[in-house]
Amino acid sequence: MADSNIVKKNMATMRKFPFISLLVFSCFYLQVYNGRVSATDTLFQGQNMTASGQLTSYGNAFELGFFSLGSTNVYLVIRMKNVATKDIVWVANRDLPFTGSSTILTINDDGCLVIANGRATYRVSDDPSSSQNVSATLLDSGNLVLRDGNMDILWQSFDYPSNTFLPGMKFGYNNKTGKVWSLTSWLDQADPNKGNFVLKMDPKKSNGVFLMRGTEILWMSGPWNGYGFAFMPEMLSPYIFNYFNYSMYSDENETYFSYSVYNSSVITRFIIDVTGHMRELVWFEESQQWMSIWSEPRQFCEVLNSCGPFSSCSEDTTSCRCLRGFYPSGKQQGQDGGCMRRVALTCGNGDNRDMFFRMNDVRYPVSSTQKINSSYNFPSGPQVSNSDAKACREACLSNCTCSAYAYNTSGLCLRWYGDILGLEQLSAKDPNGRTIFIKLAASEFDNGRGANWYLWIISIPIVLLVFLPSSYIVIRRKKRFKKKGDREDPSQDILLFDMEMSITTSSSDFSGSENPRKRKRKDAPFPLFSFDSVSLATDNFSSENKLGEGGFGPVYKGKLLNGQEIAVKRLSKWSGQGLEELKNETMLIAKLQHRNLVRLLGCCLEQGEKILIYEFMPNKSLDSFLFGSNSEGLLDWGTRVRIIEGIAQGLLYLHQFSRLRIIHRDPKASNILLDGEMNPQNIRFWVGKNVWW
Repeated sequence: MADSNIVKKNMATMRKFPFISLLVFSCFYLQVYNGRVSATDTLFQGQNMTASGQLTSYGNAFELGFFSLGSTNVYLVIRMKNVATKDIVWVANRDLPFTGSSTILTINDDGCLVIANGRATYRVSDDPSSSQNVSATLLDSGNLVLRDGNMDILWQSFDYPSNTFLPGMKFGYNNKTGKVWSLTSWLDQADPNKGNFVLKMDPKKSNGVFLMRGTEILWMSGPWNGYGFAFMPEMLSPYIFNYFNYSMYSDENETYFSYSVYNSSVITRFIIDVTGHMRELVWFEESQQWMSIWSEPRQFCEVLNSCGPFSSCSEDTTSCRCLRGFYPSGKQQGQDGGCMRRVALTCGNGDNRDMFFRMNDVRYPVSSTQKINSSYNFPSGPQVSNSDAKACREACLSNCTCSAYAYNTSGLCLRWYGDILGLEQLSAKDPNGRTIFIKLAASEFDNGRGANWYLWIISIPIVLLVFLPSSYIVIRRKKRFKKKGDREDPSQDILLFDMEMSITTSSSDFSGSENPRKRKRKDAPFPLFSFDSVSLATDNFSSENKLGEGGFGPVYKGKLLNGQEIAVKRLSKWSGQGLEELKNETMLIAKLQHRNLVRLLGCCLEQGEKILIYEFMPNKSLDSFLFGSNSEGLLDWGTRVRIIEGIAQGLLYLHQFSRLRIIHRDPKASNILLDGEMNPQNIRFWVGKNVWW
């Protein structure tokens, strides 16, 4: 009896099952095949994803959608959904942005994934081998795959990386198809178009990695040693080695580098940024930020072109110096093209035979430049052989293309050919220091006639060029001192100004005339700076130092000799602010001293200029944090409260407790500046007609 009841219940369930299945399928059909896509990980053929739609991977790790990057341009991107910063890892149309809200993503009748907006169509994927039942799915790995009805992959975004390398991606090349998996930096932070830097694998099949700018190699990883790259020891550090599984695969068809994480909960990404630096980043949930666990190139001297050929690089001073017997071929010593030989090698015998000079405490050159093909200049290391020291020297001396040699205690002879690159000068205490011998013409060692004669020819014109103009300047300055009496003093050179000095002012500093002879100083004069010193501090009012421009003129950033920074407001000659307005602002602000009011340091009235000097506020104005494109998450509640309180304290001082009580008539966010510690500073309270009590 019991068995009979069980059979009846099962039969009833089976009779109900087709109807339940049909109901579920119908709901799925209405959601997926209604022509639009909402919260799903798959886009089917004939379906459109609009500008407001998105694909979300099954585990909510990634999302695909149309996003604007700080402008009206719209890009189809894949970004990380499981982190607060929503970082972009792939851009489909990085070279062709769209505009407008009518942009859609769809799979056309040919089975291609395309972006369209009615005016133009951008094909994202290649021609597929199948055009029926094609679908696009966003996987939890961040890979967007195009598949046919048999679930075979027709195309995938992992084959077309942008600036990000995710776990599971390939980095290398396919010998059979010619496909290259490489990374290219963005043009800038808001433009994902292809930038200046490319990271790719060595086509000479050493399994090394090159960082390139155009056809110029900037950095090399060294060959793969089975566990990591030779010049990247951090890959084998216990912290990184226990988190990441690095691997290199190579056969007759393809060679590629890949990596994975042992713990699936670890969120990581590898990027090449707009400056050409490579970074492996790990997300820390507690601090809600990315942590860089390694970066390359780590140091200035590790960049191959940091000094150019025949130049030594110093990490201590981040500077370059031409080797003995060489002179700069560009504007800066050892940079902009490196250095050139002063005297060509003779490659002769007897008295004219070339010689070597010894350099101690160096790191051997990474490579010398040798042309491999018509497209790239790939460096190669020194030629190594077994010989004694004398034979090693003779081998380099007898070959005119040999530029340097070194001999170590292991009996190895190293010889460099062509242009020497990457020679680093170490300190005398560095245990990694080596000795190298650089080949020079014999005349470079002639301490009698030749060298001295050459030095005299070079030195005399230099001395004359330096001494005569210097003497002329000194004489002119003495005359100016005599004419201006005691007007010239160190306080007029803003480069020597001390911002900690006290500032006071009196009406005698501004007599109503711009003639400097009529201004007489009292006990604590208001600083009046020379125009020449202000121009030097701002690099001749360079556009690179321009902070912004208001109704009365531009504002520039300047730098003093002690490293302190200032803000320089240069009033436009055609602005409405003349001497009276300038007097009003300087007299007022100089007398109003409060920690929440911007500090006026002085002014310049020479050569018809009207210039005000303020202390520099590195965090700019409050409105950039409240309304800027990158404002989200920058101001926590504690900082907000401190800013509000500081603004109120400044206004209270102006209205009730200052020596000259006035009303601030324009207290808006753009008139609140923030110092390095995010303390608010009220500014522009002089604008308009002041209300005095």
